[in-house]
This record gives sequence, structure tokens and C-alpha cells, in this order.
Amino acid sequence: MHKIGEQLNPCRIARERIEREVNPNPPAVASKGNIIREGVSAELDELRQIAFSGKDYLVSIQQREVERTGIPSLKIGYTNVFGYFLEVTNAHKGKVPPEWHRKQTLVNAERYTTEELKTYEEKILGAEEKILELELKIFDDLVLYLGDFIHAVQLDATLLARLDVLAAFAVISRGNNYCRPVLNDSYVLDIRGGRHPVIEKQMKQGESYISNDVLLDDTSQQILIITGPNMSGKSALLRQTALIVLMAQMGCFVPADSAELGITDKIFTRVGASDNIASGESTFMVEMNETASILNNISSRSLILLDEIGRGTSTYDGISIAWAIAEYLHEHPLFRAKVLFATHYHELNEMANLFSRIRNFHISVKEIRNKVIFLRKLLPGGSEHSFGIHVARMAGMPVSVLERANELLKQLEESHNAEELGKSAGEERAGKPRKGERSRIPAPASRGYQLSFIQLDDPVLEQIKEDILNTDVNTLTPVEALMKLNEIKKLLGKK
Repeated sequence: MHKIGEQLNPCRIARERIEREVNPNPPAVASKGNIIREGVSAELDELRQIAFSGKDYLVSIQQREVERTGIPSLKIGYTNVFGYFLEVTNAHKGKVPPEWHRKQTLVNAERYTTEELKTYEEKILGAEEKILELELKIFDDLVLYLGDFIHAVQLDATLLARLDVLAAFAVISRGNNYCRPVLNDSYVLDIRGGRHPVIEKQMKQGESYISNDVLLDDTSQQILIITGPNMSGKSALLRQTALIVLMAQMGCFVPADSAELGITDKIFTRVGASDNIASGESTFMVEMNETASILNNISSRSLILLDEIGRGTSTYDGISIAWAIAEYLHEHPLFRAKVLFATHYHELNEMANLFSRIRNFHISVKEIRNKVIFLRKLLPGGSEHSFGIHVARMAGMPVSVLERANELLKQLEESHNAEELGKSAGEERAGKPRKGERSRIPAPASRGYQLSFIQLDDPVLEQIKEDILNTDVNTLTPVEALMKLNEIKKLLGKK
């Protein structure tokens, strides 16, 4: 702080001239006037006196002329036609000085003008315009003079900005119990007791932020596959890790118990979802564009945060793309970027068995009497449940929808388990690799998630099914399609 303070240039001469010439509370826009102080310009002061104290000036002229001429009834007036004039009654016409010029004759008086009144009239009529013009000229001269101090002022601004940032760092670090990070040339990111600097300030009174540890390196734990329920805190964990790295490299203490960080050259994020409708890009296209940019620009010092990659397309496509991205980052021939990969695709947990530097973690929850309590703690191992229906209940979804969703989920899980059991038995007979054996890219297993809304043990329905499957819909004309629907309707009527 002292070192920065010693470099400040007070620019005393410039400051003194500004204080001498500029009003303490000038308007925001120079064209509004009232910028220049009194005493800077005699001409400006005179114009202001005329414009804003004209009545007093006229009274002084009148008193002076009364005393000089001895005409007690002398008065000064103004009309739009004749302008300013001196009015003298007929009784005192003989006292009028010869330098006065008659302008108008009345029944009982004469009106005169003088060179002084003419000059004053010209001045007062254009005084405000001249005041503004003169003020701007003086102001422009001041600005031109201050041009020589630009470099000094810019240096002061830079130093003050640095002081401001460092002071802000000190205040928030002390006030929020931040720790001093250790930066080095390693490829390790080791955060103990990390917290999100914004979310922890928004906690309700009495609640404390659940801190988490994150360890990433280039030898044993390069990629973390993070699963867990909706709303459990996966995205917050990704963001707080990026913020801690960013804050550390800015020179600030960080919200953690301790942090040892290798220098990071880039922080890549693929989080959230948004359409670019104007450009004709869907959510998934935006996601793929951003992910492609990440994969084409990584280095071993990069930190990559991927949140729900692949969710914008079909389940199998999404799983395949997410798997391929994680594998690409693990198997890259040149770089080993550090990766946090949050996902609901629990199939990706299998990658930890196949790739040496991929680890599974999950955000823990506790289920009590069909209610979910989010514990917000990152623990080793994968999760197999997303608790989506529980989140829907928290959002106020109608009870009938929740009950139906639970029924369908149970059907799907039973169907999937039966299918997986049969498939495993078939693979063992065929000598196919079992879970845990190394393979390149395992194809996602077919889950049979298509629901059956009608039971095909009915002969009529079986006939309808066969009829539909044997129909080439691409060659049907509209009339033929209507006829086909009518045939199906008749068959259902017989049923």
C-alpha cells in the first residue's frame, strides 16, 4: 500500500487552477453554464451583473443622473419599441444635458436615451448567450491546459484502482474468513473446505454453508464424474471451484480452509442452457458449439467445468456424446486438463472402471419417510438416483401428476431390471466382456423405455398392430390414410 502511495502524483498546480477557476458544484453538462467561478474574468463578472442584477444597475444610473442633472422626477423605463429610456417631465426639460438624445415626446414629458443606456441594452439582451459562450471558452482553455497532465492523471487512476481492489480484497477476506492460497507450478488443484463466496452470504440466519473438498491432478484424479439429485448442489460445486481458482489468481484470499493451486491458464465452462433463436440455433446446438470450442483449445493447465452435457438431445445420443467427451479429455495425446463433469447420466459411472484417471463422486442426500434432505456433501462413489419426482413435489406439482409419475417410474424400473437380467445372462453365454473389463466405447444398453398403453393380448389389437406395421406411411395419399383410419375404427367397433 505504501509503495503504491509513494508513486501517486498530486498534480498540485493543476488542482490549484481547477479549484481557482471551477465552481465547487458545477453542473454535469458544461453547456448548462455556471461552471466558472467569480473573479476569473472581469468581462464575465460584468455580464453576470447585467444579466442577473440589472435592476440594481438601472437604479444606480438613475440615482447618478438625478444627482448630476438636478432633475428629481427623473425615472428610467423600458418599452419593447423604444427599449430603455430616461423620462423627464416638461417642467425640467431645460435641465436635460446636451449628450442626451430625444426618443419620444409625450403630452407631459420627454423621453431620452444615452450612449450608456444603449450599451447596457445591447449587453443585457445578449448577456446570457455571451455568458455561456465566455464560460465555455474559459473551460476549454482549462481543459487544454490540463492536457499536459494526462499521463500523470492516468497513472494516478491506475494506482488508485489497484489500491481500491486490494482494499476490497482485504475487507472481504478478513470479514468472511478467507484463507491465503498457495500458487505453484504444479498441475494439482487441491481445495479443502471450499465454499461459494456468493451463496454463503445469502444463507438464512442460523444456516451454515456446507464446504467441500476438491482434488484434481494429472496423474490419478484428472476427471471427476459428479452425480446426484436435482437441487443437491452439483452446479454450485462447479462454480465455487472456478471462483476459487479465479480469485486466487487475481491475488485475493479464497473462501476455503486451504487451497493449493497450480497455475491455471484458462477456465472453460459449459453450464446452463439457452437458445439463440435469432441465429436459428437450438439449445443443443449452442451447447455443442461451446463444447467444441473447449475441446479445441485445452491445455494441461486448463480447468474445465461441464454441467449436464448432452441433455438437449435424446437420452442415448446424450449419453454417447457425454461419454465420448469425457474419454477424449482423458485420452488426449498432449494435454491432461482438469475436469469437473456434473451429470444425471449414471451410465457414466462405468467410466471409472475403464479409465485410470476418472473418479466417481456424488452429492449426498438422506431419504426419510419418502422425503429428501439435501446434505450438500461431496462424497466418493456414484449415485443411481436423481430424485426428480421429489423435486417436482417441492415445486408444487399436482398430487395426481406425482402419483402417476411414481407409477410410471416403477414400471420403467421393473422393465429395465428384467431386461438387464436377461441381457447379462445372454452375454455370459456368449462370452462377452463383463462389467469392469476394459473396452473402447461401450454402446449404451437399450432400456426399453417405450410405454405400452394397450395390451396386445387382444386378437383385434394384434391385428391392428400388424396392419399398421405393414403400412408404408410414406406412400399413403391423404385419402388412403383416412380410409385406413376408418378400417381401424371399424375393427375397434367390433371389439
